Amino acid sequence: MRTVFNTSVVLAGALSKAPKDKMQLAAELVSKGATMLAEPCPQDGGVQMRYHGKVYCTSHDDLSTITASTAVSYDTVVAQMREVLLARLNETTAALGTERDPGKQDQLVSLAAKYFELLQKLPQK
Repeated sequence: MRTVFNTSVVLAGALSKAPKDKMQLAAELVSKGATMLAEPCPQDGGVQMRYHGKVYCTSHDDLSTITASTAVSYDTVVAQMREVLLARLNETTAALGTERDPGKQDQLVSLAAKYFELLQKLPQK
């Protein structure tokens, strides 16, 4: 189990050996919800941080790409969601056509119905 700290004061002290720009990027990650981990990086002993479920090392990982925010529009997300749902519905339908096990067929029909229901809830183009 990992011990997690979520304070920028601890972070600033732990990063005193890191270049100032890395310290600023790490502090920015903390302000966005990252947490500093107690265990040092196994590769180089650097400070590790968890952000969005991934662990990053402040010494060797490029934190600038992580902190860069990208604007995403609602329409873009809806379009991507529609594409994913259509692809999964297509895959599920194809699998249903070849499945012989009634139990698995029932699962596939239920899954396809959920995909279809979500597609119907998306705003139309």
